[in-house]
Amino acid sequence: MLRRFGLFAVLVTAFLSFNEASAATPKKVALVMGNSAYQHAVELPNPKNDAKLMAETFRTAGFTVLEGEDLDKNGMANLVDKFTEAAYDADIAVIYYAGHGLQVDGQNYIVPVDGQLETAAQLKTRTIQVDKLLAALPPDPAVSVVILDACRDNPLARSLAKALPASRSAAAGGLAPVQTNAQSSSSGGLLIAYSTDPGAVALDGKGANSPYTTALAKHLTTPGLEIQSALTRVRADVSEATGGTQHPWHNASLSREVFMGGDAPDRGIAIQQNTVTQPAQVATTGGNDVNWTVEQKLWEEASKRNTVAHYELYLKKYPEGNFATLAKLNLDQLKVEATTEVASVAPVGEASASASQVRTAVAMPDDVKNSVGTPETEMALNLDKEGRIDLQLRLGALGHVTGGADGALGAKSRLAITAWQKQNGLMETSYLTQQQHLFLVVQTDPMMPQVRAQYEADKAAAMAASLRKAQARQKAASQQRVKKQRYQNNDEPVLEGRVERNNGGGMDPAGAAFAGGLLGGALGGIIGSR
Repeated sequence: MLRRFGLFAVLVTAFLSFNEASAATPKKVALVMGNSAYQHAVELPNPKNDAKLMAETFRTAGFTVLEGEDLDKNGMANLVDKFTEAAYDADIAVIYYAGHGLQVDGQNYIVPVDGQLETAAQLKTRTIQVDKLLAALPPDPAVSVVILDACRDNPLARSLAKALPASRSAAAGGLAPVQTNAQSSSSGGLLIAYSTDPGAVALDGKGANSPYTTALAKHLTTPGLEIQSALTRVRADVSEATGGTQHPWHNASLSREVFMGGDAPDRGIAIQQNTVTQPAQVATTGGNDVNWTVEQKLWEEASKRNTVAHYELYLKKYPEGNFATLAKLNLDQLKVEATTEVASVAPVGEASASASQVRTAVAMPDDVKNSVGTPETEMALNLDKEGRIDLQLRLGALGHVTGGADGALGAKSRLAITAWQKQNGLMETSYLTQQQHLFLVVQTDPMMPQVRAQYEADKAAAMAASLRKAQARQKAASQQRVKKQRYQNNDEPVLEGRVERNNGGGMDPAGAAFAGGLLGGALGGIIGSR
């Protein structure tokens, strides 16, 4: 009896130990997709490489990974179905997608490699809606993460935009934000991360991987680093790598902290050792979790307040901190904006000097200096009409006359580009490169809210004036039609008076009526021909 009890106790202990070990190791599943070889658009260089990098990153962090590259519509749908089954009971589920994406009427779609978007109906038949990805995520209490590196400039979206009715809108670059609070669960939650701001275009970069994925692979699965802190570091890295032109962001509704790479090994011991033996390093590098939390809180306050004083305070405390580069970029931008405000209120004689300070506030990178614009390099920008209007507005903001922001890059716009290139020490070709265009955007961004507001006001005033002219023409035409009708009906008082006077001169009533008819017909013909 005692032997049986001892055996039972051993089995119970083993069972409990197994359950505790299972509970201590959460089930983590990742779906990774990268589309590069598009059949109806230019091949994208990085998404396939990005998918390989992220698949390896997730595997190293203990994820079960389902991955696919250059997937057509059926291939993507099948892989999503497999992920739905594999991740149904997961503790953490992640979907990563790199490739083309687009938004139509606020809804996001990802594009398989065989996607062709030349008719409105093909939006439903040739793409996969992001909502389908959200539906594949596991139920409560799982934590779900969706990462979309799909904010590239998209020629497929432009072709679709031409086919859509006027009541619908498609954006050539960028995705629409997705509200996570409607998708999140009570004890788990949802986080959606984007490679850049809503509606903006992300960069592929010059290396084998995009700046965004490079930063994700570096920070996302760091042991002991909470996911939202990791994404803050990703934003800082990408902003630095792109000269402040690309700003990743995320939208989250999480009910608990999430550590994609698990807890830090010997976390408490490491903190104690760093605190006692390396105080100088702790104070400057953020080398442990306690110091990192303090630095992060200070940075969050600075970024929320967004003032020169708060950024300077952060940089004074952490001159080499995790957000130092981003703090310096934001600080420089605030100072440029202040200069721009001075330019807008300065007397006429001083405005040009202030504008010059704005133009030279941004240092020119070497890749901009070494690039030479040609018709081909400018064509590669894929600027639609709105993009060309934006270009003309930016040139005009710097004082270069384009002949108006009409989206037509004619002779005056070419002269304006040449003048801008000359002013910045570039080869004067009258055509832009991608590097030059990005530099112009960075140069002029602080001025653009005021410039666009003035542009919209001018456009509204022009439309109002045009409407008034149209209404005046319509009123005049209506009056002419009434007058014509009266002449034809022979009941115009002036005409009756003329008839009476003619009667007094000896014309008989029948002759007067005949003459009146001729006169009315002649006048009607003249008026009708105007």
